[in-house]
Amino acid sequence: MDLGLTNRKALVLGSSSGLGRAIAHTLAAEGAEVAIAGRDPGRARKAVEECGGRLAVTGDLSVAGEATRLVEEAARGLGGLDVIVVNTGGGTPGGILDMTGESRDKAYHSMLRPALEAALAAVPYLKKSSQGNSFAGRMIFITARSVLEATPELALSSVFRSGVAAAARSLALELAPEVLVNVVVPGQFDTPAYTRFEAWLASREGIEAAAMRRENEKAIPLGRLGRAEELADVVTFLCSARASFVTGSVIRVDGGAVVGF
Repeated sequence: MDLGLTNRKALVLGSSSGLGRAIAHTLAAEGAEVAIAGRDPGRARKAVEECGGRLAVTGDLSVAGEATRLVEEAARGLGGLDVIVVNTGGGTPGGILDMTGESRDKAYHSMLRPALEAALAAVPYLKKSSQGNSFAGRMIFITARSVLEATPELALSSVFRSGVAAAARSLALELAPEVLVNVVVPGQFDTPAYTRFEAWLASREGIEAAAMRRENEKAIPLGRLGRAEELADVVTFLCSARASFVTGSVIRVDGGAVVGF
């Protein structure tokens, strides 16, 4: 199946490692010209080399103005922008009552604020992409399971990533038909970030990390963690010409883990 991504210009935020890197790799494999974004210049350049990306842009998304700069730098380097995948960092684990003012502010500046800043910065480029072109621009937000069901140990993620999902729904209405906007909800994936979170859970419960992994896998109907490339395949399809009638959707990729309809 031809996904129609050859020479499409894509920026993937948070793509020097983990799920973002897998998304960048898969988009590049489908022929897209990909800008890889991360905080560490060395890791970002390495990801470009190993994933077949076109260029690296680096900066800390938690700093106001950096998301805009990265979008503009990527658009200049690629000669435009057809696709943006908004993938930001997470917050401190724990419940609402566990949080300090500092951790709440940090969560806001790592999840909601940069996602909105990046999206708004990308809008003019994505709109221009669709002019005189049958390919509407694509905006994909990577959120978390906490936007669909209460996750007490990730309370701040529930608060701010739910805000991202709400903003995405509004953007889908405001930007149609020029730009298609969707939300992807990852479940538990075998990534360094998830391993760190799992270690935190194990420490809190007073058990070994391996035992926590087994418990978590049992709770997933498919009986295992996801592989990063499995999420990347779904995101890449949503970015493609084949997903031309999908906008305003929240799409789970979680092995059936979310309990709900």
